[in-house]
Amino acid sequence: MPSLSCLVISRTPALLNRLLASLSAARSHWSDTDEVLCSWNGSAAAAAEIDPPETPSLRIAQRHPYHFAANMNALARQARGELVLVVNDDVVLDPGCLDRAIAQLTHAPEVGVVGGLLRTSAGRLGHAGLLFDASHRPYNRCRPQLAPLIPLDAAEVQRSGPIPAVTGALMLLRRSELLAVPFRESFHCCGEDVALCLDLRHKLGRWTYYASDVTAVHDEKSTRGRTDDSPDLEAVAAIVQPQLAGDPALQALQHLWQASEADWLTDLGLTTYQQQLNLQHDFEQRLRHWQQERALLVAQQEDLRQQLLATWASTSWRITRPLRLLGRLLRRSS
Repeated sequence: MPSLSCLVISRTPALLNRLLASLSAARSHWSDTDEVLCSWNGSAAAAAEIDPPETPSLRIAQRHPYHFAANMNALARQARGELVLVVNDDVVLDPGCLDRAIAQLTHAPEVGVVGGLLRTSAGRLGHAGLLFDASHRPYNRCRPQLAPLIPLDAAEVQRSGPIPAVTGALMLLRRSELLAVPFRESFHCCGEDVALCLDLRHKLGRWTYYASDVTAVHDEKSTRGRTDDSPDLEAVAAIVQPQLAGDPALQALQHLWQASEADWLTDLGLTTYQQQLNLQHDFEQRLRHWQQERALLVAQQEDLRQQLLATWASTSWRITRPLRLLGRLLRRSS
């Protein structure tokens, strides 16, 4: 079983403790050679609140200001594992997910990066691989902005295979290959993960693989906030365009995923539209039924009113009026 180094950047003990707790069940067996290396950019007082499990062992390997690519490259140089897990501190790994990721990477030498299916803490789709739009900017496949309409067990979400890129929130790689092709440190707040996937393909001929059974919880941008990422996305686009143009196999893969995604989203849209039509039809039926019941009630009320008016206008009603008044007086006196 290959040794594993988990690389994480953190400044928040609560998040780091939660990640560390999920690690123990994410792999069936941890050995003494496995490790967690942390680049800590929080305070010394906060670091005292870290509560690591016995295995895998945790080491604060450096205390540097936050810069994802530079921090991760420095941790990779210190790592001793054959494989490295690049993971955000706000990720919660599902039981067994690392076993499945390791099996995929070790049994497929053509694969250089394994990423997985990430969902939000609300149980909505968060990440299912990355594709590129017409401007060559990366976007989350299956459009998670439609998350309320997308079940996690949908066929397109569950489809695994080589894909142009995956998120750096959860990546499994060979340490030797990450050292040979490190994260580009020119990026400010995002984009280095996509560039790494493309660089591994361009320089080492390795594919990125989306494994839908490698699962975890991740709320996007929960640690870095809402930093403006448009300059980094433009920098990614400048890398994507020539690499796609010069790699017909990668270009074909991009088109294959996009065509499949388009078909699936079309079916989803038609299904949603039909559901809306069904709801509208049901509402209209209920409205007609309510209107009919209301009309019947109004007719009954009008019939009762007419009966009362006829009674009050009758001769017998006028003749018996003194008797009714006498009856009321007797009841009061008694």
